[in-house]
Formats: sequence, C-alpha cells, structure tokens
Amino acid sequence: MIEILRVTAAFGIKGAVRVFLYTDNINHYKKIYDRDGNEFRFKLLNQKGDTAVIKIDFVDDRNEAEKLKGMSFFVKKEDLPKLDENQFFICDLIGQKVSVIGEDINLKIVDVKNFGAGDLIEISEVGSKDSFFIPFTKENFPETDGPIVIAAEIYRNFKN
Repeated sequence: MIEILRVTAAFGIKGAVRVFLYTDNINHYKKIYDRDGNEFRFKLLNQKGDTAVIKIDFVDDRNEAEKLKGMSFFVKKEDLPKLDENQFFICDLIGQKVSVIGEDINLKIVDVKNFGAGDLIEISEVGSKDSFFIPFTKENFPETDGPIVIAAEIYRNFKN
C-alpha cells in the first residue's frame, strides 16, 4: 500500500480532520485504508495545496477526530491513476540503486523530500546511515526509466 495522507489535526466539531496530502488530487481515490488494511470512505471538504480537510465516514465528533492525529492512510497500488509518458510515482524511486559514472560506489535512493524549493532526492551509500541530498532536476537525473545514473561531478558536489 502507498501512503496517501497523514492526519495533522481535528477540524471543527463534527469529526472532520485536517490532513497533509502526498497526492495532487485526492479525488482520484474513493477508498483509503489504515495501516491494518481497514477500509474507510471519505469526503473532501476543502483543499489548498498539499493540505486538505476531509470527513472520514464513522468519525462523527471532534473527540474521535483528535484520536486520528498522526495517523497515516493508504491506497492500494492498483488504485493509483495511470501515468502519462515520462511520469512516475515517487514511491517507485525509493529503494532504487544509483550508479555513479566511472565510480564503483553502491548508492540507493532513501527518500524524496520537498522543503519548498523543489524535490530533493535523498541518497545514501548502501549500508550507511549517512545520507545527502541532490536536487531532482533533469540535469542531475537525466533518466528515471531504468537504471538511475548520475555524473561523478554531481556525486562529488553534493556528497560533501
């Protein structure tokens, strides 16, 4: 399952919750699931950027909504929308091996973050807890279909 949203707070007195979205369009999905695979239906009340207010069925008051704070909800991978050419899901990048041209270094993608100035690929050497970030641009990552290869200069510039 793919994490699609995280509850950040209760909203109002009728059981709505404020959520952080990991998708551009929450309306693609009719059902969401908790970590245990329990199915929930919801209604989008308001969305602005990557935050929204939703009403989850069976959550009828603020006290119940407050219990959901910090909880993540998921969708099944097969429920994800079809992608256009040259599009991909971030979850498909995580765990991918990264090769450096001319170097014998084993790297992998740990995560993709966005702190406001664009997507950053978090990379670590296999077996290491240390990581570093490389801006996710076409110049730094010319290909994401198939093996991911970066230039040695890019690796050296961002590793240090």
